[in-house]
Amino acid sequence: MTASVPPRPRSPFARAIYRAGQFFRGFVTDVAPDDARAVAVLLSPEELQLFLSQRPRDRRHSVLTMRDLERIAIAEGSTPSEDLLTAALLHDIGKGTVRVEYRVLFVLLEAVSPKLLDHFAQEHASHWRRVLWQLRHHAALSAALLTDAGSAPRVVALTAAHHLPLSPDAEPELVWLISADESA
Repeated sequence: MTASVPPRPRSPFARAIYRAGQFFRGFVTDVAPDDARAVAVLLSPEELQLFLSQRPRDRRHSVLTMRDLERIAIAEGSTPSEDLLTAALLHDIGKGTVRVEYRVLFVLLEAVSPKLLDHFAQEHASHWRRVLWQLRHHAALSAALLTDAGSAPRVVALTAAHHLPLSPDAEPELVWLISADESA
């Protein structure tokens, strides 16, 4: 199986439109009953606890990411692994319960100047700077939480890598996760 073409970088205008849509989609926070049952069946009790600890908008984003993964895999003539679906549901748990205004600040700083974001994002700083650091490093933080919860090593690895630059030989499931996360 060969990897799909990695997602193309978006123009600043397209990225702004995407982020605006993501913001407004965040007001719809319900997870459909069928999706909630699928989540409960797929995740271990410890993973389910992590999933439920997310804000409702993050739970919905995770479910949309999982469903997009399924569509991508079908389009590629494949089926996503359970590890991939689990990673889709838990890839953002390291963000914690961050308020929306901090997320907006993060997105704006990241768009305007990643160097400025790195300057402000400090692990051992005041609250808002710590939150920026947490958002900047959420993939690694998510992976650590999954390790502590006893998740499969592949779930941890996919989660840890979902914001890293893709190599030309990236495995298809990682490419799918990144693509689904960006579209959800």
